Amino acid sequence: MLQFPTQKKAVVKKEDGFSTIGDGEVYLGDKFTHIVELDRAGVIQRKWVHGPNNSLAQVELPHSSGKIWRSLGSWREPLFDAFLPVGFPHSVSPDYLAYQTFDSLQAFFSTITSMLANRALLEGLGVGDASSSATYALLLTVLKDAMSRVATIAFAHRFGLAIEPECKSYRFMADLFNDSAFFLDLVSPVLGGVPKVVVLSTAEALRALCGVAAGASKAALSSHFARQDNLAELNAKEASQETAIGLIGLLVGTMVVKLVEDRATVFYLMVTLVFVHLLMNYLGVRYVTLRTLNRQRAAILFYHWAETGQVLTPSGVSSRENIIFWLPVVKNEIGERVASVSFARDYAGALAGKLEMDILRCPSYWLVVRHSPRADIRILMMEDAEPGDVIEAWFSAMEVARGLKTVEGAVDWDKRKRYPGGSTWAPLLAPDLRGKLERAGWDLSSATFETGAPVRIRVGVAGKKNQ
Repeated sequence: MLQFPTQKKAVVKKEDGFSTIGDGEVYLGDKFTHIVELDRAGVIQRKWVHGPNNSLAQVELPHSSGKIWRSLGSWREPLFDAFLPVGFPHSVSPDYLAYQTFDSLQAFFSTITSMLANRALLEGLGVGDASSSATYALLLTVLKDAMSRVATIAFAHRFGLAIEPECKSYRFMADLFNDSAFFLDLVSPVLGGVPKVVVLSTAEALRALCGVAAGASKAALSSHFARQDNLAELNAKEASQETAIGLIGLLVGTMVVKLVEDRATVFYLMVTLVFVHLLMNYLGVRYVTLRTLNRQRAAILFYHWAETGQVLTPSGVSSRENIIFWLPVVKNEIGERVASVSFARDYAGALAGKLEMDILRCPSYWLVVRHSPRADIRILMMEDAEPGDVIEAWFSAMEVARGLKTVEGAVDWDKRKRYPGGSTWAPLLAPDLRGKLERAGWDLSSATFETGAPVRIRVGVAGKKNQ
């Protein structure tokens, strides 16, 4: 309860069944209580004065401008709450609005493209063709559905663990799969027999890949956007946005399908729509600024830190990310590609082959440096390794690669930098690097580096038999 000394009495206006106090001046005697409503981010929503006999008066906020603002607010707030998370923009990350704007635009163009492709798909199934039978269309539909299910299972098994670390890339690839399916649908009516079956089945498989990649990558992005334990609500509001945009797209698409029937015109129109669709999707994921480290973001951070001693912020790294193409190939001090770095899938795989190798041991990880024209560095994590250890292991592997020299394009193993402590690895990274990363805004509580099943090892010493 807040009590204030007696002030000049304000003019109280009766509007809409309750009292509104203007000019911010309220008579606050001993029996008046000042109430402030805030959202979960601490932003003031409403102010009230609770007076004697349970009288209630609302204090106009500084941004309020009388009747016009209140009349607009009567429909503005419900409309916003229907499509945006409660507490927006404070309940989501700063990059949410930009991403959702482009995501909505790409959904709009995708809806129109889908309608054009579906018309071709229906023609491919035999709609409007007197020589086609219902049995043929049914069997073709069953085959397509079977291909879709098999593709879903295979893709989820092979790439399921890789989607979260590379969620921005897979979000873009999802629409690339979908648009490829549209073009296959478009050419299906001109084909016959086995080629038509293969094309339509492939298109359905690509749509299945789109469903897996889009669903999993959206889940990862949603967990990034949510800031107030509102992940479920954020997903629900995104579904509402897609539904509304889809309705608008259906209306526009209906007119387009009705007006455009020439096959050549449809093809060129689809090319244009697909290009704009992919551009919107690319811009959307480009605006996403993730605070967790993956292999590419860690590499960008390391190169910049090694050259300048400065730690980039998440937004600085985001502007340098490659959304489509990136390989874990590391450069040395003069910019030559000298090594590939990866997490070992198993212990035997890390040591396999007849190549010479160096094994650098650290309490929480080992680095297996295999000698070859381009070094192959495998990382083995110990069973008690934490996310921070995974990050350090990746930086250490890059540090090893940075010290390699080349002769005629191949690594010169005789001139490599010697490892401090022999086989016991002592990272040369600044001791306060982790603190610098946290101060720059990075979240080190999770590390999304491993794109396969995480492997951990326990090292023990076996005693001699019969001893």
